[in-house]
Amino acid sequence: MNDVLILIEEELRAIADPEKAAGMKAYMKNHFEFLGVASPERKVISRFIWQEYKATVLMDWRDIFNFLWNCPEREYQYVAMDLMQKIKTKIQLEDIELIQNYILEKSWWDTVDFIASHMAGKYFEKFPEQIPNFIPLWMKSENMWINRTAILFQLKYQDKTDFDLLRENILYHIDSTEFFINKASGWALRQYSKFDKERVKHFVDEHPNLSKLTIREASKYL
Repeated sequence: MNDVLILIEEELRAIADPEKAAGMKAYMKNHFEFLGVASPERKVISRFIWQEYKATVLMDWRDIFNFLWNCPEREYQYVAMDLMQKIKTKIQLEDIELIQNYILEKSWWDTVDFIASHMAGKYFEKFPEQIPNFIPLWMKSENMWINRTAILFQLKYQDKTDFDLLRENILYHIDSTEFFINKASGWALRQYSKFDKERVKHFVDEHPNLSKLTIREASKYL
């Protein structure tokens, strides 16, 4: 374990609060253990790590993130995501496997949505030629979180969104009863409606068999 990881562990455990941890665990449906470190306190630690150990993080970010992702308490993954914000432009062509692992391991909306919109989003923005190699497979995957990522990876693309690809993803899952899929479809449509209301409205009107949740979410800005 390098100095950065030792410091992260020491800092998090120094302010761990078992009472907060119980509430945080319950909020996440008991899927994960928590130390009980609130978001503002954790972000102070993440900022300090970046300010003081930027060179180390940039050099060893894959090893650092892999270690943090394998820690049992959720705050370690949150620190990893704080630092991912800083290095996401550094991802390389081969890092798609790493991104997939982060989606598949310890999957829940709090990590998957971040990885989808930040890491996967930045990856496919940087390497658009990889979109046809992965997004169709992700769309048809038997893993719901991979499906959700395929829908959400363009969330920050704004007017650069490939709406035809988003449309294809949503329609592939139009009969889904999965909350996280239907919510993601509506969220992605709502986000794009900020830039093209008419296109989203036409899509929703054209497909009344979209789930009620998808329609409700998609229509918030229409």
